[in-house]
Amino acid sequence: MKMRAAVGLWVLSAVICVGRGHHNSGRENLKAVPDTEVDISVSLVNEANKGFSFRLYRKLAAHADSQGENIFFSPASVSAALAALSVGAQGETHRQLFSGLGFNSILLMQTDVDQAFQTFLQSTNNPSQEHASKGTAVFVDNDFKPKPEFLQTLKQSYFADGFNLDFTKATESADAINKYVAEKTNGKIDKLVKDLDPSTVMYLISYIYFKGKWVTRFDPRLTKKDDFNVDENTKVKSFLSQKKNISPSN
Repeated sequence: MKMRAAVGLWVLSAVICVGRGHHNSGRENLKAVPDTEVDISVSLVNEANKGFSFRLYRKLAAHADSQGENIFFSPASVSAALAALSVGAQGETHRQLFSGLGFNSILLMQTDVDQAFQTFLQSTNNPSQEHASKGTAVFVDNDFKPKPEFLQTLKQSYFADGFNLDFTKATESADAINKYVAEKTNGKIDKLVKDLDPSTVMYLISYIYFKGKWVTRFDPRLTKKDDFNVDENTKVKSFLSQKKNISPSN
């Protein structure tokens, strides 16, 4: 039996698609803050992210399409994309984004969240991982002019790529987004966008691609098909293997 590398990917299209309506095109740029304040913000955002991850998992697991299926997703990518979206939001929209992500708006300001995600993303950015990539991109309509501070914060704190498109040309815009996603996911997702609303002014996506191998591989001679218990009522035939590791004792 050939042991195939596991491939997983998640793309969020938070169609996080903004229409031609009322919006806030930018927020005050990040300012230098003391390290202790950054540490507190990072801790608060980290706790909120953990809670968001479990809430999102429970929602996905309860969905009808998830029954009996494996669930692979990147909560960090989802929360980063929604936090990036909140940079340009205000009023009720901003309140709902913060509430959904579990951020305490009394203790955390937008700039605190931006600083925290900048810290998170910098710490997880490992260029040596040639089979792993993640990121965010924002596609902005040619006629929409966001404040420079908005795009600067997305780039500085969320490491987001920025592109201009003519969304009135829906097919060409969809092709451009699909090409970008295909390149970033090694061709695994090449049809993320099918239909685009010509009134769209902004399209925000977040992606993650991973292809990895076991550090210690299983022996094909010890691999065979056997019953795998999906749940208490369901069994499927799957390749199972075994391995013995001897750990030295003190």
